[in-house]
Amino acid sequence: MHVSTSKGDRRRYEEELIAPFEKTNMENFYDGFSSPGASHATLWKKIHEARTSFHLGKEVDPSLIRPHVLRSWNRSRLGNAPISGLPSVHLSNTEMQRILQKNDFLLSTAKPIMEELLNNIHPTNNCVILTEAQGIYLHTLGDGLEFGRGTADSLQGLVSGEAIEGTTAMGICRVEKQATCILGCEHYNSYFDSWSCSAAPIFDHKNELVGTLSMTMKRNSFNHHAFGLVISAAKAVTEQMLLKQLLQETRTIMDILGEAVVVLDNFGCIRMMNSYAKEMFHVTEDISGRPLTDIAKPLDRDRFPDTDIQVRDNECSMQLTDGTSLQCLYSSSPVPEGGVCLTLRESQRVNQLTNRMTRAKAIYNFSDILGKADSTMQSINMAKKASSNSMTTLILGESGVGKELFAQAIHNTSPRKKHPFIVINCGAIPRDLVQSELFGYESGSFTGASRQGAPGKFELADGGTLFLDEIGDMPLAAQANLLRVLQEGEVTRVGGKRSRKVDVRVIAATHRDLAKHVANGTFRHDLYYRLNVLVIKVPALRQRRSDISILSNFFLKKMAGYLGKKLSGFTADAMSRLENYNWPGNVRELENIVERTAVMADGPWISKEDLLPELQQPDMSTPPPFNFQDSSITKNEVTKGKSSVEKQRLFDALHTNRGNVQAAAKEMGISRVTLYAHIRRHGLSLDSFRHN
Repeated sequence: MHVSTSKGDRRRYEEELIAPFEKTNMENFYDGFSSPGASHATLWKKIHEARTSFHLGKEVDPSLIRPHVLRSWNRSRLGNAPISGLPSVHLSNTEMQRILQKNDFLLSTAKPIMEELLNNIHPTNNCVILTEAQGIYLHTLGDGLEFGRGTADSLQGLVSGEAIEGTTAMGICRVEKQATCILGCEHYNSYFDSWSCSAAPIFDHKNELVGTLSMTMKRNSFNHHAFGLVISAAKAVTEQMLLKQLLQETRTIMDILGEAVVVLDNFGCIRMMNSYAKEMFHVTEDISGRPLTDIAKPLDRDRFPDTDIQVRDNECSMQLTDGTSLQCLYSSSPVPEGGVCLTLRESQRVNQLTNRMTRAKAIYNFSDILGKADSTMQSINMAKKASSNSMTTLILGESGVGKELFAQAIHNTSPRKKHPFIVINCGAIPRDLVQSELFGYESGSFTGASRQGAPGKFELADGGTLFLDEIGDMPLAAQANLLRVLQEGEVTRVGGKRSRKVDVRVIAATHRDLAKHVANGTFRHDLYYRLNVLVIKVPALRQRRSDISILSNFFLKKMAGYLGKKLSGFTADAMSRLENYNWPGNVRELENIVERTAVMADGPWISKEDLLPELQQPDMSTPPPFNFQDSSITKNEVTKGKSSVEKQRLFDALHTNRGNVQAAAKEMGISRVTLYAHIRRHGLSLDSFRHN
């Protein structure tokens, strides 16, 4: 039976524990105990005789002894408890310290309630005792000298139990997990006959017994009021422990949410904030009761949350007291009793989580760049120097040479390696959307824009690296804004009025001749000079032919493992064909050809017959392909006898792009209409390129 503080439950206790005893011929039994000086010699004599008979092994009249007391007598006898004398079992100081540490939560909760209990009991010469679940005294209050136990301090560490002391209120309470009182010679041991004691159980949040709360007093001082107070106090300890447990769980949950939680009252003053919020707002002291504006002033007043409405994932900018700015997403909801609850997440952290989920990170290092040629090593050494700083870097090279591989290696060797690596292909985005992709946009800035706006690639890359591939294809309007970001470190969203600070390292790449584009007015000269700080030129594959064997065998080994084939390598003749081919598509083309060859070959060695037809031709001295020193093909070139060069360039572009007309035209710098005209003029078939 569990204790309760309600009047109905207390009445039920009195009916179950006291009324059965009063139904005997001793109607005034408890009244006599509560009346000092009253004589009940006959009553005590009968109880004493019943206990003596029990000790002698004789039958006991059950009408004289309450059932739970008789059960305790039986347990005490089985435990060989003494029937007289003062038993005393103490723990060592070392063991007691361990017990106190283990029960710190119970002890800290019960102490103030025990003090209040003792203050409400008269007379004051009583002893209030707290034990843990095994009956070890944790804390005592009051005067224990009158009961032969010594001072309150000396009682700590005392071990109680029916096998040690015999029948006591705290012993029955611990075993039967119910509140009870033991009076006079109801005790199993005659040493306690002049005492009366009341005890009630204490439970944890799992409804398991964790201790008992009891009070010992002179036998004739016992009264129902004292017994009820003990029950109420034990119940109060149970409820306080449950409440503290819930509060600790709530606090733990709030601290691991990964977002700041702030509760404000109706006046905008702080009622509570979790540890993440204190860290976000740079708070090191208790600021409860102070206005939120004391630590953070919103820059967008019209967007600051209203206490009367609920919002979700709105953006907000704040100025902190230390002068730093804070960009965050917030949600707010009114609190029923008044005020508002805010949850805030730093925009930079949200972007980092988004990048992590979308795998916006670099995976390659310098060890992944294969090759030992002098030109390759020069490019790698230059890239390693670039990785030691955050300067804007420009990577030049033909399509397929691995410019992004270099960019990833630079990022992963730099201090920014734990931050995002964002890639954007400036030539693959429609011109009208380049600025919104790079710089983001505000709500309603254009048709189809998200209600809440969206961050751009610069904001997503904050703290990390932004790789601008094919920057030579960026529209002039976007170039002006890019230049401002590089110079000021700030971005302004499309449709926005306020700039945002960003810390981004920019690595740009192109296969075009930017100097020529500056000369013809398609690329801003000031942006070109801003980008042309650290320049890394990645050589074409035909310019580092000694690396072809290394790359070919690497790709073959990788494909052999993927296909489950035994492919040992290339014959000397096959490798010679590979090394003498001009590779208009560079490393990307080499990888594709090796993959297709590995699929078709029977192995274990790749011979020249396994290679594609264009690699089996005896004359491999084809002219160099179209590269970033490009120029458009015109009729004047044809009339000057350069038709063969034009055809080779056209062939290389279509071959590299597998018959994709749009991509081939873009690579050659001509329109699709012009490209179709050249295809017809030279009698080429798109199907053959697409088939290969």
